[in-house]
Amino acid sequence: MENKSLWTTNISPKIEKSLDKDIDVDVLIIGGGLTGISTAFYLKDSDMNIALIEQDKVGYGVSSRTTGKLTYLQELIYHKLEKNFNFKISKLYLDSQKEAIKLVVDNIKKYNIDCDLIKNDSYTFTNDENEISKFKLEENFFKKAKIEYSTTKNLPIEHPCKYALKVSDTYVFHPLKYILELKKICLDKGIMIYENTRALKLSKEDDFYICSTESAKIKAKKVVISCHYPFFVIPGFIPLKTHIEKSYVTASKVNQIEKFNAITNTYPIKSIRYHEDKNRYFIYAGNSHKLCDKLDRKCEYNKLEKEVKEKLNKQVKYIWTNQDIMTNDNLPLIGCIKKDDSNLLIGTGYNTWGMTNATIAGKILSDIILKNKNRYINLFNPNRPVSIDKIKNLVLNSYFNGKAYALTKFKKNYKWYKEKVRFETRNGKNLGIYIDNEGTEHIVRNLCPHMKCSLIFNEKDKTWDCPCHGSRFDIDGNVIEGPSVYSIKIDDKK
Repeated sequence: MENKSLWTTNISPKIEKSLDKDIDVDVLIIGGGLTGISTAFYLKDSDMNIALIEQDKVGYGVSSRTTGKLTYLQELIYHKLEKNFNFKISKLYLDSQKEAIKLVVDNIKKYNIDCDLIKNDSYTFTNDENEISKFKLEENFFKKAKIEYSTTKNLPIEHPCKYALKVSDTYVFHPLKYILELKKICLDKGIMIYENTRALKLSKEDDFYICSTESAKIKAKKVVISCHYPFFVIPGFIPLKTHIEKSYVTASKVNQIEKFNAITNTYPIKSIRYHEDKNRYFIYAGNSHKLCDKLDRKCEYNKLEKEVKEKLNKQVKYIWTNQDIMTNDNLPLIGCIKKDDSNLLIGTGYNTWGMTNATIAGKILSDIILKNKNRYINLFNPNRPVSIDKIKNLVLNSYFNGKAYALTKFKKNYKWYKEKVRFETRNGKNLGIYIDNEGTEHIVRNLCPHMKCSLIFNEKDKTWDCPCHGSRFDIDGNVIEGPSVYSIKIDDKK
């Protein structure tokens, strides 16, 4: 079993050079996942000077750790949105997801992109009879929205199911192959792409933004923040508008595939799909939880592996995790971060449905920059009015973030660490120490530079993880995932 994403297997893209000199551009895109590369793609035919920077390799962040579904059947979201807002808003969100699917499929066909696209059926299902009434509410929405659907009490495979909704015009694909082809198209159109280039700071000077990286500065008229979680708190106050959910994903080799994907409507989510390239795989995700809960990450890995083996009779070939930003009102945050500034934009908070929402974000953000009309701009406006769910979840998320902060401050030496991990205070600094199999101590500062949460050690991935906002660091303290942009090495002053 390999602790890596299936999507990164047997993929060897050409790596672009890192930025090593100051540049001036019209548009700077920070983050090379599906949001960033889609934004660049939809700007490619403009006469603007465009640069995209990515802290690692384009496509290798969160976008390479999804399940790769292109579906608008997203658990039971539509009756929730209708209740929280109204039918018009819920229907508009549905339209945005269907349009995103069409955009991807059209791009694949137009540019002959080989990314293992397969049309299949989507199911949302439950094994709890008490949940069926919620499915009936979703059906009522579908009837009003004139969406063709069917119901069943069985999935195409042997799996517990008491009730399910089914739609047919959906797809699955290989997300990283798709992103890398968009990257090539952007490069051919003259868009500058710099990899292994981390944004450290963003400041405003007159009518321009200045982005500082490790080796250079970028002066830009417009900036798009598409790095999953912004590396700043102000403006935007994203920590107050969201929380992070962690999930675990497995891929097992199988002899044949089934042309369907499925997901449960309640937590912890169970997600199913198949994938076929040179081999055939059964992809199963589960054990989803708020980032601040279930801090023994190795235990959660092991539970899912055991479930796949014992209940689904499959051997796990690949296993990995993903982190999703969940918004307070179940709608993504796409558009201008500040009401009075159309030059600083963001795309984030996709509520686990990143493939469709990142795609539509790329179209919306590019349309805002190009001053084109787009019917979804107000729907996803980061400064949209307060709703009932927004207020309720603001309180809940503040509680959970506070809980995570407090837990890591007052309790560090959890029983599952045993002798491999310990925490100490030396010279007034709180340290985390991991002892590898050769007995070497790897010492880091036990403090996330983002918002000063203490860290936990992830024994499966061998990383130091922030349970508040998702920053991750390797055993020697190098930052590997934001929002933190600084390391936690003991000689780092940040």
